[in-house]
Amino acid sequence: MATRGRGAALSLYRAILRAHKDNLPAEMRSLGDAYVKSEFKLHKTVEKTVQLDAFFTAWEEYLNQVQQTARIKESSLSLGEKEITASFGQHLSPDIELSEEQEMQLEKLKEEASKAGR
Repeated sequence: MATRGRGAALSLYRAILRAHKDNLPAEMRSLGDAYVKSEFKLHKTVEKTVQLDAFFTAWEEYLNQVQQTARIKESSLSLGEKEITASFGQHLSPDIELSEEQEMQLEKLKEEASKAGR
């Protein structure tokens, strides 16, 4: 993670874990924390700038999405509305093509999420 520096990676990692702690239900937090830890560990030795930039950009977008969803929920509560169930994440566009490796990773994530929901 040389291009943006280890400090930037650690800062992003901590910000994501903090967002999970502050905003996600316990079962989502547990799964999310494990996934983030695994992904950052896998990318620790990556040196290709293009790959690292894509990695950081995707995780920064994810962090923004979690924070934005939490703000929407918070603002609806402050307006006196009934508590809503925040919907974290987003649907994948049908025109996105995943590699075989990405499809396998997505399937693993789906299985883990199913286990956590039981």
